[in-house]
Amino acid sequence: MTSTIRGTQILSSFKTALRDQLGISLKPTSISRQVYQLETNNNCLLYVKTRSDYPIKWGVTKNVIDRLSNQDLPWAVILLFLSHESGYLLSSDDVEYYINNVWPLGSDGDYKPAEGSYLSRNYPFNSVLSLLDEIKSI
Repeated sequence: MTSTIRGTQILSSFKTALRDQLGISLKPTSISRQVYQLETNNNCLLYVKTRSDYPIKWGVTKNVIDRLSNQDLPWAVILLFLSHESGYLLSSDDVEYYINNVWPLGSDGDYKPAEGSYLSRNYPFNSVLSLLDEIKSI
């Protein structure tokens, strides 16, 4: 199975866990096919990226971050890895810090965060419930 298919499965499992376990849905947006609106007591936008194999690094697209920065709703980046239950939640402030100080910008227009020192301000979450607790603070 290709990493793209596994990544799609991780995203699908993530959306299903939110919907089935917690009654929360992610609605697609016109910003990007990877940006969703989370409708809870605190509506926000989530840019969700997945990684299904090693090395654990993602491509966070500069143009998408620029579009998110112009939105009225709060937003965050979710970097899922290996499972829908594990990853990082990065607030817009975290993303700004990383862009200005840590993440390299590739020639393809993607910032290149990787697990470890590239995400040193954040701790990984290990369940969808713990992620939702973190989302309340963005």
